[in-house]
Amino acid sequence: MNGLKVMTDECSLFSRCTSAYVDGELDPGHAVDMEAHVLHCGTCSERVTFLRVMRASMKRTAAKRVPDAMRARIHAAMLAEKRRVKEADREVHSAKLVSWKYAATLAAAAGVALTVAAAKNQKDVVVTPELARIGATTEMAAAGMDSLLDDLVALHAHPLPPETTNPEELVRFDPLVGVPVRRPAFQPFVASFNGARVHAMRDQRAALLQYTVEGKHRVTVYVFDPRAVPMMRVTRLEPRVVRERPVYVGKLRGYSVAAVEKSGVGYALATDFDDERSAQLVLAATQQ
Repeated sequence: MNGLKVMTDECSLFSRCTSAYVDGELDPGHAVDMEAHVLHCGTCSERVTFLRVMRASMKRTAAKRVPDAMRARIHAAMLAEKRRVKEADREVHSAKLVSWKYAATLAAAAGVALTVAAAKNQKDVVVTPELARIGATTEMAAAGMDSLLDDLVALHAHPLPPETTNPEELVRFDPLVGVPVRRPAFQPFVASFNGARVHAMRDQRAALLQYTVEGKHRVTVYVFDPRAVPMMRVTRLEPRVVRERPVYVGKLRGYSVAAVEKSGVGYALATDFDDERSAQLVLAATQQ
């Protein structure tokens, strides 16, 4: 029964990264974790195989996009025509009118070519890194805090080894997470820092910090960007006002979970404390 729970939690955790793993978009550290899991999990191994076969099938059947060389030639021809029109305008007014008609025809032809190519390539859209980032951010926002909290509880129940145990190194997580990552002191609680790692959530990342509080209670903290994962999308935690601060608190899979935002930084933690204690802890996490 224990083994089944581990596999269920791990599968739930890693399933969120399957598409990125198949597409080769996971960073090396998380790709290694994913490969290790797939090796001993038949369900996830079948899912990875299915996605790879599906991707290969789509590449074979999808229509080809307009070649880059052709796009470049059309663009260059349009620019050349505009320059020719300006030169002609200085000489003869009638030549100017003829040139603009030609330019309009060329532009219309280019538009038709690109529109047809786009219509044929709905299944083979070329996505730039910037479009991918925007799409992933929108998708993550739609999934909301509930998805983030599922990851948090799964990693609290079955923690992964830290990437660093040196709190001075947390600053290097800043560009990866998108917000300042600092070690919470948890005052006035007695807390010891056990380590940290960056965890990938689709195309977003959160800093995962591990603590022991009061000598025996494990506490797992997520530090994340609330612009990508809006706090208002919480549906499974109850809003409370603690020390005149809005805090979300509740139970997930038997663990107490609390979340709060301060100065553009999101904090969420999972503990075995009661809800009141967890609410106090997450507020203490925001005091640097």
